[in-house]
Amino acid sequence: MSLKIFHIADFHLGRRFRDHPEVMDALSQARYETLNSAVQQANDRKSDVFAIAGDLFDRTSVKRSEVQQAVQAINRFSGKVVLVLPGNHDFFSEGGDLWQWFNQEAEEHVLVLYRAEPVDLQPFGLDAMVYPGPCHSKHSSKNAIDWVADIKKDPALTHIGIAHGSIEGVSPDFDQRYYPMTHRALKKAGVDIWLLGHTHITWPEKPDRRDHIFNPGTPEPDGFSCRHEGRAFAFTVDPKKNITSEIISSGRYRFYQRRETLSTQNDLEKLLDSIRRDRYQNVVLKLVVSGRLDPDVYEAWKKAIHEIREAVLELKLNDSELVRRVTSDQIRKEFPGDSFPEKLLSYFSENKDDQALQTAYELIEEARENQTKGGRR
Repeated sequence: MSLKIFHIADFHLGRRFRDHPEVMDALSQARYETLNSAVQQANDRKSDVFAIAGDLFDRTSVKRSEVQQAVQAINRFSGKVVLVLPGNHDFFSEGGDLWQWFNQEAEEHVLVLYRAEPVDLQPFGLDAMVYPGPCHSKHSSKNAIDWVADIKKDPALTHIGIAHGSIEGVSPDFDQRYYPMTHRALKKAGVDIWLLGHTHITWPEKPDRRDHIFNPGTPEPDGFSCRHEGRAFAFTVDPKKNITSEIISSGRYRFYQRRETLSTQNDLEKLLDSIRRDRYQNVVLKLVVSGRLDPDVYEAWKKAIHEIREAVLELKLNDSELVRRVTSDQIRKEFPGDSFPEKLLSYFSENKDDQALQTAYELIEEARENQTKGGRR
């Protein structure tokens, strides 16, 4: 009989998002909403196993109410068993409150895998064994899976490895501080499928039937380095141990980065149209804008900022490299004829040296501002 697994990791429930003060509550609460949605997706697929491969929580010091909120969602899984692995952010320690609170709220089909020892799933009606690699500290230079290779495995069962840590060649762990796992060690373990967590990107990005090592990435995007929409994996393992995998979209919010160069009114309209068209209501947008605009278009840009801000969840704007183009009409209006500034700026304007013109104008503006401030003292 085939085994259906829903694999997810790195929720980081309780994360505060202090870098996003305007929407920190929305981003934090979205992670709980995504957990509820993931459980429902797993139920809709009639999954047998719901596996959370570490960092369900962002830290070991989350509030008890936050733990209760998470467990209430997990308890609603209608399949055979839930596997919850402590990761390096929510690591297991003897006497710690986090996992004691969790176990007090969890139903019987929810297992916290805090020991590095085989777990038999036959009491839950599944012909499978689980080999957990839990974390017991924030950092470790040693992985938690080497012991798995020494265990004799019954070929009649499906053997599931679940661990949390960096993957050789996939995860950014240059100092080898996050339970580093090599491909050799993962293959040597002799399990049929590895359910991993820790790395917030999906790997493999395009899995095929030959793959048996999987890392879903975070299910709810948490920053601009997360370019995907939030993901989980769904697997079917048939009696011959063949694995069919599917990447599941799971998140609510997105983090986008855009760099735009504006030169004309048409450029500005294209930017606005794309934001309107692509529905950025659930997007934290980091927008970097550069270029030179005629005075009327520059004023239109200043008005457009309000529209962009209203269209997105949060706007992180850097338009320090976007400047108002200095025109001959502007020079004549602002500076007396035959004055030094007028002659200097007109010279650069007539010779079409835009860079020198812009630099000279900004220096003159700065000098005028300093002179005005000095006069007020």
